[in-house]
Amino acid sequence: MPDRESLPAGWRGEADPKVRDAKDALDDCSAMAVTCTSAGLVAMGSDSYDEGTVNRPEGDREHRADVFVFSFDSPEGAKKVMKNLVGAGRKGESPQPVKIDAGAQDTEAYSTSDSGVYKSQVVMRVDKVVIGILGEELKQPRDIQPIAETLVDRVEKASQGESSTA
Repeated sequence: MPDRESLPAGWRGEADPKVRDAKDALDDCSAMAVTCTSAGLVAMGSDSYDEGTVNRPEGDREHRADVFVFSFDSPEGAKKVMKNLVGAGRKGESPQPVKIDAGAQDTEAYSTSDSGVYKSQVVMRVDKVVIGILGEELKQPRDIQPIAETLVDRVEKASQGESSTA
């Protein structure tokens, strides 16, 4: 999970990243996608990010992003959970597709708008890892693109055994 120093410009961490092993993560994952119990969940990380007061005119809304990262023991398990997360996230809304290209192997992204304020959801898969981002109070549907790129980069580096501070 990115720390404050590695977040893209205009974003800051609200809290310390939380990382949980499979046993502790299973309840959180199952609440989002019922397939976690049979998908080979290994670990989960989560955090929240926001814009803070940097370069934000007074009275403007503060964009936020809730992020979760699930690691599985196989790409098949990750694909299974990704499919369920995408379906669950679209219930009850009329989402519009959003083009997010962060270098993941699979990406589903969509957005809804209320009076020019956007809420966007991105679910990506990088090999055995599922990354989910829920952005709220966004000025544009693609405002979460930099967070998506940062997370994909970190997952790719971690899977190659590199530590990442970028």
